[in-house]
Amino acid sequence: MYFLIFGNKIHEKKCIKCSSNHVQKHGKNRNGTQRYKCLDCGKTFTNKKRNRSKHLLSKYLLDKQIYRVLMKQGLKYRDVQKSIDHLDFCYPTLVPRSCVVAIDTTYFSRNFGITIFRDVTNNVILHWIFVERENTKTHAKGIRYLEQNGITIVGFVVDGFWGFYVQNHHSYDIQMCQKHMADIVRKYVTRNPKLQASRDLKEIIDKLSCISEKTFNLKFDLWLTNWTEFLKEKTVIEGGNNWFYTHGRVRSAVTSLVKYKDFLFTFERNHWLPNTNNSIEGFNSGLKSVIRVHRGLRRDRKVKLIHFYLKEKSAFKWG
Repeated sequence: MYFLIFGNKIHEKKCIKCSSNHVQKHGKNRNGTQRYKCLDCGKTFTNKKRNRSKHLLSKYLLDKQIYRVLMKQGLKYRDVQKSIDHLDFCYPTLVPRSCVVAIDTTYFSRNFGITIFRDVTNNVILHWIFVERENTKTHAKGIRYLEQNGITIVGFVVDGFWGFYVQNHHSYDIQMCQKHMADIVRKYVTRNPKLQASRDLKEIIDKLSCISEKTFNLKFDLWLTNWTEFLKEKTVIEGGNNWFYTHGRVRSAVTSLVKYKDFLFTFERNHWLPNTNNSIEGFNSGLKSVIRVHRGLRRDRKVKLIHFYLKEKSAFKWG
Protein backbone atom coordinates (compact mmCIF):
# COMPACT_ATOMS: atom_id res chain seq x y z
CA MET A 1 0.00 0.00 0.00
CA TYR A 2 1.36 3.42 -0.95
CA PHE A 3 0.50 6.98 0.08
CA LEU A 4 1.01 10.14 -1.93
CA ILE A 5 1.65 13.48 -0.27
CA PHE A 6 0.20 16.60 -1.96
CA GLY A 7 0.90 19.73 0.11
CA ASN A 8 -0.16 18.93 3.67
CA LYS A 9 -2.58 16.17 2.67
CA ILE A 10 -1.87 12.45 2.47
CA HIS A 11 -3.81 10.43 -0.14
CA GLU A 12 -3.95 6.64 -0.31
CA LYS A 13 -2.86 5.40 -3.72
CA LYS A 14 -5.68 3.52 -5.47
CA CYS A 15 -6.01 1.78 -8.81
CA ILE A 16 -7.58 4.05 -11.41
CA LYS A 17 -9.53 1.10 -12.85
CA CYS A 18 -10.88 -0.92 -9.89
CA SER A 19 -10.12 1.50 -6.99
CA SER A 20 -8.21 -1.20 -5.10
CA ASN A 21 -5.48 -0.04 -2.71
CA HIS A 22 -3.39 -3.17 -3.36
CA VAL A 23 -0.81 -1.46 -5.58
CA GLN A 24 2.95 -1.62 -5.84
CA LYS A 25 5.64 0.32 -7.66
CA HIS A 26 6.23 -0.84 -11.23
CA GLY A 27 9.28 0.99 -12.52
CA LYS A 28 9.32 4.34 -14.31
CA ASN A 29 8.37 5.45 -17.80
CA ARG A 30 10.74 7.11 -20.29
CA ASN A 31 10.01 10.54 -18.76
CA GLY A 32 11.06 9.35 -15.30
CA THR A 33 7.51 9.29 -13.88
CA GLN A 34 6.83 6.61 -11.27
CA ARG A 35 4.52 3.83 -12.47
CA TYR A 36 2.31 1.58 -10.32
CA LYS A 37 0.66 -1.80 -10.82
CA CYS A 38 -2.60 -3.02 -9.29
CA LEU A 39 -2.19 -6.48 -7.74
CA ASP A 40 -5.93 -7.19 -8.10
CA CYS A 41 -6.67 -6.30 -11.75
CA GLY A 42 -3.15 -5.92 -13.20
CA LYS A 43 -3.70 -2.33 -14.40
CA THR A 44 -0.53 -0.20 -14.66
CA PHE A 45 -0.72 3.58 -14.26
CA THR A 46 1.10 6.71 -13.06
CA ASN A 47 0.14 9.21 -10.40
CA LYS A 48 -0.08 12.06 -12.92
CA LYS A 49 -3.49 13.34 -13.92
CA ARG A 50 -4.32 12.93 -17.58
CA ASN A 51 -5.67 15.70 -19.74
CA ARG A 52 -9.08 14.06 -20.11
CA SER A 53 -10.46 16.86 -22.24
CA LYS A 54 -7.71 16.54 -24.86
CA HIS A 55 -8.01 12.75 -24.73
CA LEU A 56 -11.75 12.92 -25.46
CA LEU A 57 -11.30 15.37 -28.33
CA SER A 58 -8.53 13.29 -29.85
CA LYS A 59 -10.74 10.19 -29.87
CA TYR A 60 -13.72 12.17 -31.16
CA LEU A 61 -12.00 14.19 -33.86
CA LEU A 62 -8.63 12.72 -34.79
CA ASP A 63 -9.79 9.09 -34.50
CA LYS A 64 -13.12 9.95 -36.21
CA GLN A 65 -15.24 8.36 -33.48
CA ILE A 66 -18.84 9.58 -33.36
CA TYR A 67 -20.99 9.83 -30.19
CA ARG A 68 -22.42 6.34 -30.61
CA VAL A 69 -18.97 4.74 -30.73
CA LEU A 70 -17.75 6.72 -27.73
CA MET A 71 -20.80 5.72 -25.68
CA LYS A 72 -20.00 2.06 -26.26
CA GLN A 73 -16.62 2.76 -24.66
CA GLY A 74 -18.31 4.20 -21.57
CA LEU A 75 -17.75 7.84 -22.52
CA LYS A 76 -20.53 10.42 -22.40
CA TYR A 77 -21.26 12.65 -25.37
CA ARG A 78 -22.01 15.51 -22.96
CA ASP A 79 -18.39 15.37 -21.82
CA VAL A 80 -17.24 15.70 -25.42
CA GLN A 81 -19.49 18.73 -25.95
CA LYS A 82 -18.19 20.36 -22.77
CA SER A 83 -14.61 19.75 -23.91
CA ILE A 84 -15.37 21.44 -27.23
CA ASP A 85 -17.09 24.40 -25.55
CA HIS A 86 -14.07 24.97 -23.28
CA LEU A 87 -11.55 25.12 -26.14
CA ASP A 88 -9.68 28.40 -26.50
CA PHE A 89 -8.60 30.24 -29.63
CA CYS A 90 -4.91 30.87 -29.00
CA TYR A 91 -2.63 30.40 -32.00
CA PRO A 92 0.62 28.42 -31.86
CA THR A 93 3.79 30.31 -30.98
CA LEU A 94 5.79 30.70 -34.17
CA VAL A 95 9.50 29.93 -34.37
CA PRO A 96 11.30 32.63 -36.43
CA ARG A 97 12.47 31.19 -39.75
CA SER A 98 12.66 31.73 -43.51
CA CYS A 99 10.24 29.67 -45.59
CA VAL A 100 8.00 29.39 -48.63
CA VAL A 101 4.34 29.91 -47.76
CA ALA A 102 1.43 28.22 -49.53
CA ILE A 103 -1.98 29.86 -49.21
CA ASP A 104 -5.28 28.14 -49.86
CA THR A 105 -8.90 28.60 -48.81
CA THR A 106 -11.17 25.60 -48.29
CA TYR A 107 -14.92 25.74 -47.66
CA PHE A 108 -17.11 23.59 -45.41
CA SER A 109 -20.42 25.14 -46.47
CA ARG A 110 -21.73 28.29 -48.11
CA ASN A 111 -20.08 31.36 -46.57
CA PHE A 112 -18.04 29.24 -44.15
CA GLY A 113 -14.41 28.60 -45.01
CA ILE A 114 -10.88 28.93 -43.72
CA THR A 115 -7.76 30.44 -45.30
CA ILE A 116 -4.67 28.45 -44.30
CA PHE A 117 -1.05 29.63 -44.45
CA ARG A 118 1.32 26.64 -44.60
CA ASP A 119 5.10 26.48 -44.46
CA VAL A 120 5.80 24.15 -47.40
CA THR A 121 9.54 24.20 -46.66
CA ASN A 122 8.98 22.34 -43.37
CA ASN A 123 5.40 21.09 -43.99
CA VAL A 124 3.76 22.72 -40.97
CA ILE A 125 0.79 25.03 -40.48
CA LEU A 126 1.69 28.62 -39.61
CA HIS A 127 -1.61 30.47 -39.37
CA TRP A 128 -5.29 30.30 -40.33
CA ILE A 129 -8.22 32.72 -40.60
CA PHE A 130 -11.92 31.85 -40.77
CA VAL A 131 -13.62 33.61 -43.69
CA GLU A 132 -16.90 33.85 -45.54
CA ARG A 133 -15.14 34.50 -48.85
CA GLU A 134 -11.50 34.58 -49.88
CA ASN A 135 -10.25 38.12 -50.44
CA THR A 136 -7.05 40.17 -50.56
CA LYS A 137 -7.69 41.66 -47.09
CA THR A 138 -7.48 38.17 -45.59
CA HIS A 139 -4.21 37.51 -47.42
CA ALA A 140 -2.73 40.83 -46.28
CA LYS A 141 -3.81 40.22 -42.67
CA GLY A 142 -2.24 36.76 -42.62
CA ILE A 143 1.02 37.92 -44.20
CA ARG A 144 1.26 40.81 -41.75
CA TYR A 145 0.71 38.42 -38.81
CA LEU A 146 3.45 36.06 -40.02
CA GLU A 147 6.00 38.80 -40.56
CA GLN A 148 5.25 40.40 -37.19
CA ASN A 149 5.96 37.03 -35.54
CA GLY A 150 9.37 36.49 -37.09
CA ILE A 151 8.55 34.60 -40.30
CA THR A 152 10.63 35.69 -43.29
CA ILE A 153 8.68 34.84 -46.43
CA VAL A 154 10.93 33.99 -49.39
CA GLY A 155 8.08 33.17 -51.78
CA PHE A 156 4.47 32.08 -52.21
CA VAL A 157 2.72 29.20 -53.90
CA VAL A 158 -0.94 30.00 -54.55
CA ASP A 159 -3.79 29.08 -56.85
CA GLY A 160 -5.66 31.41 -59.18
CA PHE A 161 -6.71 34.36 -57.01
CA TRP A 162 -5.69 37.25 -59.24
CA GLY A 163 -5.99 39.96 -56.59
CA PHE A 164 -3.15 38.35 -54.64
CA TYR A 165 -0.78 38.58 -57.62
CA VAL A 166 -1.65 42.23 -58.26
CA GLN A 167 -1.05 43.13 -54.61
CA ASN A 168 2.16 41.16 -53.93
CA HIS A 169 4.10 40.38 -57.12
CA HIS A 170 6.42 43.41 -56.67
CA SER A 171 7.47 42.29 -53.15
CA TYR A 172 7.63 38.49 -53.34
CA ASP A 173 8.39 35.65 -55.72
CA ILE A 174 5.04 34.03 -56.55
CA GLN A 175 4.47 30.62 -58.14
CA MET A 176 1.08 29.88 -59.69
CA CYS A 177 0.17 26.26 -58.98
CA GLN A 178 0.54 24.44 -62.29
CA LYS A 179 -2.08 21.85 -61.39
CA HIS A 180 -4.66 24.57 -60.74
CA MET A 181 -3.74 26.24 -64.01
CA ALA A 182 -4.30 22.99 -65.88
CA ASP A 183 -7.63 22.48 -64.07
CA ILE A 184 -8.79 25.99 -65.03
CA VAL A 185 -8.07 25.36 -68.72
CA ARG A 186 -9.69 21.90 -68.65
CA LYS A 187 -12.78 23.42 -67.06
CA TYR A 188 -13.28 25.53 -70.18
CA VAL A 189 -12.16 23.15 -72.94
CA THR A 190 -13.38 19.96 -71.12
CA ARG A 191 -11.41 16.73 -70.78
CA ASN A 192 -12.64 15.43 -74.11
CA PRO A 193 -12.81 18.47 -76.44
CA LYS A 194 -14.44 18.25 -79.86
CA LEU A 195 -12.82 21.23 -81.56
CA GLN A 196 -9.30 20.86 -82.93
CA ALA A 197 -8.20 24.14 -81.34
CA SER A 198 -9.32 22.90 -77.92
CA ARG A 199 -7.55 19.59 -78.44
CA ASP A 200 -4.29 21.32 -79.31
CA LEU A 201 -4.56 23.63 -76.30
CA LYS A 202 -5.34 20.72 -73.98
CA GLU A 203 -2.31 18.84 -75.31
CA ILE A 204 -0.08 21.77 -74.34
CA ILE A 205 -1.60 22.14 -70.89
CA ASP A 206 -1.40 18.40 -70.17
CA LYS A 207 2.39 18.64 -70.49
CA LEU A 208 2.68 21.83 -68.43
CA SER A 209 4.52 20.21 -65.51
CA CYS A 210 6.93 18.36 -67.84
CA ILE A 211 8.19 21.19 -70.04
CA SER A 212 10.30 24.30 -69.48
CA GLU A 213 9.13 27.90 -69.68
CA LYS A 214 10.87 28.36 -73.02
CA THR A 215 9.18 25.32 -74.56
CA PHE A 216 5.77 26.33 -73.19
CA ASN A 217 6.06 29.86 -74.59
CA LEU A 218 7.06 28.54 -78.01
CA LYS A 219 4.14 26.11 -78.16
CA PHE A 220 1.59 28.56 -76.78
CA ASP A 221 2.69 31.38 -79.11
CA LEU A 222 2.48 29.00 -82.08
CA TRP A 223 -1.01 27.95 -81.00
CA LEU A 224 -2.11 31.60 -80.78
CA THR A 225 -0.72 32.27 -84.26
CA ASN A 226 -2.57 29.31 -85.77
CA TRP A 227 -5.92 30.02 -84.07
CA THR A 228 -6.11 33.83 -83.92
CA GLU A 229 -8.92 34.09 -86.49
CA PHE A 230 -10.73 31.20 -84.80
CA LEU A 231 -10.81 33.11 -81.52
CA LYS A 232 -12.20 36.23 -83.26
CA GLU A 233 -15.24 34.45 -84.72
CA LYS A 234 -18.54 36.02 -83.70
CA THR A 235 -22.15 34.89 -83.73
CA VAL A 236 -24.75 37.56 -84.47
CA ILE A 237 -28.06 37.27 -82.61
CA GLU A 238 -31.16 37.38 -84.77
CA GLY A 239 -32.01 41.01 -85.43
CA GLY A 240 -28.39 42.02 -85.89
CA ASN A 241 -28.11 44.31 -82.87
CA ASN A 242 -26.22 41.98 -80.53
CA TRP A 243 -23.48 39.41 -80.92
CA PHE A 244 -21.20 37.15 -78.87
CA TYR A 245 -17.92 35.32 -79.44
CA THR A 246 -18.63 31.91 -80.97
CA HIS A 247 -15.90 30.15 -79.00
CA GLY A 248 -16.27 31.99 -75.71
CA ARG A 249 -15.10 29.11 -73.51
CA VAL A 250 -11.88 28.67 -75.46
CA ARG A 251 -11.30 32.44 -75.22
CA SER A 252 -11.77 32.23 -71.44
CA ALA A 253 -9.17 29.46 -71.20
CA VAL A 254 -6.71 31.53 -73.26
CA THR A 255 -7.38 34.66 -71.19
CA SER A 256 -6.55 32.74 -67.99
CA LEU A 257 -3.33 31.38 -69.48
CA VAL A 258 -2.21 34.81 -70.68
CA LYS A 259 -2.99 36.34 -67.26
CA TYR A 260 -0.98 33.81 -65.22
CA LYS A 261 1.70 32.93 -67.77
CA ASP A 262 4.40 35.04 -66.10
CA PHE A 263 3.90 33.19 -62.79
CA LEU A 264 3.78 29.60 -64.06
CA PHE A 265 7.54 29.02 -64.09
CA THR A 266 8.81 31.14 -61.20
CA PHE A 267 10.18 27.93 -59.66
CA GLU A 268 12.72 27.64 -62.50
CA ARG A 269 14.33 30.92 -61.42
CA ASN A 270 13.92 30.20 -57.68
CA HIS A 271 14.76 26.56 -57.00
CA TRP A 272 13.33 26.64 -53.45
CA LEU A 273 9.79 27.14 -54.79
CA PRO A 274 7.63 24.07 -55.59
CA ASN A 275 5.61 24.22 -58.81
CA THR A 276 2.33 23.17 -57.15
CA ASN A 277 0.58 23.60 -53.80
CA ASN A 278 -0.32 19.90 -53.59
CA SER A 279 0.93 19.68 -50.00
CA ILE A 280 -1.65 22.13 -48.68
CA GLU A 281 -4.37 20.67 -50.90
CA GLY A 282 -3.72 17.23 -49.40
CA PHE A 283 -3.82 18.67 -45.89
CA ASN A 284 -7.13 20.43 -46.59
CA SER A 285 -8.63 17.18 -47.91
CA GLY A 286 -7.71 15.44 -44.65
CA LEU A 287 -9.22 18.28 -42.61
CA LYS A 288 -12.50 18.17 -44.53
CA SER A 289 -12.76 14.39 -44.27
CA VAL A 290 -12.41 14.62 -40.47
CA ILE A 291 -15.00 17.38 -40.13
CA ARG A 292 -17.38 15.62 -42.53
CA VAL A 293 -17.72 12.71 -40.06
CA HIS A 294 -19.25 15.16 -37.54
CA ARG A 295 -21.40 17.14 -39.97
CA GLY A 296 -24.30 17.54 -37.49
CA LEU A 297 -22.33 19.89 -35.22
CA ARG A 298 -23.37 23.44 -34.50
CA ARG A 299 -21.36 26.08 -36.36
CA ASP A 300 -19.62 27.43 -33.23
CA ARG A 301 -18.49 23.94 -32.14
CA LYS A 302 -17.34 23.11 -35.65
CA VAL A 303 -15.17 26.25 -35.66
CA LYS A 304 -13.58 25.23 -32.36
CA LEU A 305 -12.94 21.68 -33.58
CA ILE A 306 -11.24 22.96 -36.74
CA HIS A 307 -9.11 25.22 -34.57
CA PHE A 308 -8.21 22.26 -32.33
CA TYR A 309 -7.32 20.09 -35.34
CA LEU A 310 -5.02 22.73 -36.82
CA LYS A 311 -3.27 23.27 -33.48
CA GLU A 312 -2.76 19.51 -33.12
CA LYS A 313 -1.26 19.31 -36.60
CA SER A 314 1.01 22.30 -36.02
CA ALA A 315 4.62 21.45 -35.12
CA PHE A 316 4.99 24.52 -32.92
CA LYS A 317 4.25 25.04 -29.25
CA TRP A 318 0.88 26.40 -28.32
CA GLY A 319 0.69 30.08 -27.47
